Amino acid sequence: PGVGSTGTGAAYGMSKAAMIHMSKVLACEWAKINVRVNAVAPWMTMTPMLEEAVRDNPGQLDKVKEWTPAGRLPTVEDCASPITYFCMPTSKYITGQLVSVDGGLTIQAFDGPCVTPS
Repeated sequence: PGVGSTGTGAAYGMSKAAMIHMSKVLACEWAKINVRVNAVAPWMTMTPMLEEAVRDNPGQLDKVKEWTPAGRLPTVEDCASPITYFCMPTSKYITGQLVSVDGGLTIQAFDGPCVTPS
């Protein structure tokens, strides 16, 4: 989800990493004017586009679900929840943070296509 390689290629990974870093830099620069900047990095998300792409072979997501400790992909609503939280007064002192919406993927270390278990 932008915090490690998931086999999507260097350009994709670097662009996500750049967005995360930009959010941290802007959080630092804009904090003095009371503007907060945070980032949300979702794992592969079950969107209508993905549902359509796997309609004929939904089993192609089985390995992805196995890699994810939560055992499922996030929904669009799962990804929207932290964004909603960042818009609430309860998050008024939070800035420069990254929330990975990944069902625990990044806490257990990714064991996907870039890694060959020994």
